[in-house]
Amino acid sequence: MKYLVTSKLRIVFILLLVIQASCISRKRILSQDERLLPAKTSTREELLHQLEERSSSVQTLQGTIFLDLSGGGAKSGVLTEYHQTTAYVVVDRPRQIRFKVVVPIVLSTIADMVSDGREVRVSIPFKNQFVVGAASEPLVTKTALANLRPQHLLDGLFVDIRPYEKNPEVKSSLEEIVQGRRSYYVFSFIDFAGPYAQMLEKLWIDRTDLQISRKEVFGNDGRIETEVEYSNYQTDGESSFPHTIVIQRPVEEYTLKMAFQKATLNQKLAEDTFNLERPAGSDLVQIAR
Repeated sequence: MKYLVTSKLRIVFILLLVIQASCISRKRILSQDERLLPAKTSTREELLHQLEERSSSVQTLQGTIFLDLSGGGAKSGVLTEYHQTTAYVVVDRPRQIRFKVVVPIVLSTIADMVSDGREVRVSIPFKNQFVVGAASEPLVTKTALANLRPQHLLDGLFVDIRPYEKNPEVKSSLEEIVQGRRSYYVFSFIDFAGPYAQMLEKLWIDRTDLQISRKEVFGNDGRIETEVEYSNYQTDGESSFPHTIVIQRPVEEYTLKMAFQKATLNQKLAEDTFNLERPAGSDLVQIAR
């Protein structure tokens, strides 16, 4: 009799544990929209090789763009927006870029800017101004378009890890990160030359297609100077290029979205492509260092 009572108590105790456990946890089948997207796998060496190829695959670029630009806001108190504006870009890497913004339909020029990496020249016809300054200096004006610095556009259009590979003080690390339904390989490039390690850049590789989806460039103070998102990749010859690029520059308070309607890669450019002369009668604005 004592044995039967003990057995019954054990059964009751086990049932109580089962009931309590069922109250704490439950199983649920995740819907398709809640599951991680299929992810491809690649080794560190394969990813670095891909980044090396991507760094040098495009030498020249000619593109027609639909441009969305917002500038200003928190600091100036004024937000300027341009929507679905047409622009043309021509690049001869590593330093030459021309960026021309025109009024839709009538195609009259809003701003035409050229940079060779040392000097930047900007023609602003509607203000009758011609701005000249060092490429490393900000062009401080009251228009969001004129504050676009060609060098930032050039850096945003492309990914290039070659300067890091040539610098023995720069090391890279690789980690896997999950955000939402997507997983990423994230390369971090860190400079160990100074007394403190300095983050230089992060590259996010989407594991659904192993394409670069994001670039983050850091300043000396450790804050993000530039964040770029890449999507809508298309192939021209042997090179793949993103046809939607969004550049954010927190310091200058602007966000630029470029949707390429046409992009031609690695074609020979005309010799006068980057010649931008000062229009007769325009006001010269020189930006001092």
